[in-house]
Amino acid sequence: MSYQKTPLKYGTVTIDEFIPSSVKKLTILRVAGFKPDFTDFKARLDQVLAKPLGSKSFDEVVKKVYTKGKRIVILVDDNTRPNIHTRALLPLLTPRLLGLGVRKEDIAIMISSGTHGPPKPEAIENKVLGSEIYRDWKANVLTHDPDSGNRDVGKTKMGTPILIDQKVLDSSLIIVLSDSEYHYFAGQAGTVKLFCPGVAGRETVRINHPRMFDLEKGFKPECRLGNTEGNPVIQDMIDITRQMAARIPIFCIDTIVNQGKIVYVQAGDIIECHKAASAPLRKLRVVDVDDPADIVFVSVGDLGLNLYQAGKGIHAAWNGVRHDLKGWIVLLAPCQEGIGSPAYEESIRATIGMKVKDALKYSIENYCSEKTFKIGNQKVPDLFRILLNVAEGNIKIVSQLDPKMLCDVYRMEGLNPRNPADAQRVLRELMQRFLKENPDPRIFILDDAGLYISVKRQIVKK
Repeated sequence: MSYQKTPLKYGTVTIDEFIPSSVKKLTILRVAGFKPDFTDFKARLDQVLAKPLGSKSFDEVVKKVYTKGKRIVILVDDNTRPNIHTRALLPLLTPRLLGLGVRKEDIAIMISSGTHGPPKPEAIENKVLGSEIYRDWKANVLTHDPDSGNRDVGKTKMGTPILIDQKVLDSSLIIVLSDSEYHYFAGQAGTVKLFCPGVAGRETVRINHPRMFDLEKGFKPECRLGNTEGNPVIQDMIDITRQMAARIPIFCIDTIVNQGKIVYVQAGDIIECHKAASAPLRKLRVVDVDDPADIVFVSVGDLGLNLYQAGKGIHAAWNGVRHDLKGWIVLLAPCQEGIGSPAYEESIRATIGMKVKDALKYSIENYCSEKTFKIGNQKVPDLFRILLNVAEGNIKIVSQLDPKMLCDVYRMEGLNPRNPADAQRVLRELMQRFLKENPDPRIFILDDAGLYISVKRQIVKK
């Protein structure tokens, strides 16, 4: 039998040729060609630093606010993000600061880890900073702790308490290194999310995040990929950041990464940067299709370390699959680190034996209130709202996870390759199973879980 070329990553290994050539309705989902407005990244960075949005030039800001002994704090993402932008920006930014007269001991690089927990040194070196910057700057690295060292500085318009890392509050300037991206409930990640949840206290996150939930639908309709209008989660984060900007000078350097390359760079006022990223993100992240797929194959690449992180792929595929309980989602993610979130595991185990709709409501009422919410709990309502449209067992995960546990607890089918290369055999067998019941399927291949599949004519259960 011959097979089509449909390469997908299983961790770091590429798996190909698992869909028979006889399948006719196959689409590899890609955005239309996007041409960056620059070819020289360093030159483009110099341009936006010289003429930023809503701000004086970077050099002017640094010279105006920096005084010897008053630290400048650079906020960067933690190891759960790709950090392509971090590793590209820091080697250019740190010498620039030193050239402006800032002492090395007055520069701190803070890992804005929110409530994820502190990354290990090897993760900071390999997943965040890169070896060269880590070697030269590891003594200057700080990691945010959501449970200590945070000060209450007020409340948002929605009533969220604002607890911010004291080391941030004590700084003379905050430089935010951002990677704008779509987010499944905040709408748009990057920029303001470096403050909340990035350097916010746990209580701030605990009150902010439950604003996404709806007892019947799982999430409020406004809390979806790409949407910030009327989205209470991101609007609350914007309010926090705006209040922070009134206290401390903030200069944002924002990027967008596509297919592993930086294709957009902007700088200046952090709120203006957040707004400016919306239009290019729409071009880079939305794929418009007329009809949904019968089966979607999706990969999260080497970010599929655990089920918590890999859930991003399930969510992305859900937008593109039919919503009548007949479609399949097939996720490739080794999940070698297990589930990845004790809160996710605890809250979903509490719903074992319940019907999906009842489990959805129970999880929100008991694990997602302002008093009970923990990061990880939001994954349970997200999964159950997907299971309202994609039948239990119709989410298939090619991973190292225990199939029985996936079935009994997470209501998914688990498939274990003997080794990474064996994933091809697993997918071929899975495809043959599907073709027996669906001889002429529409298939989507999604190798970028950051894409939003916008379906014109969705198929829903009657």
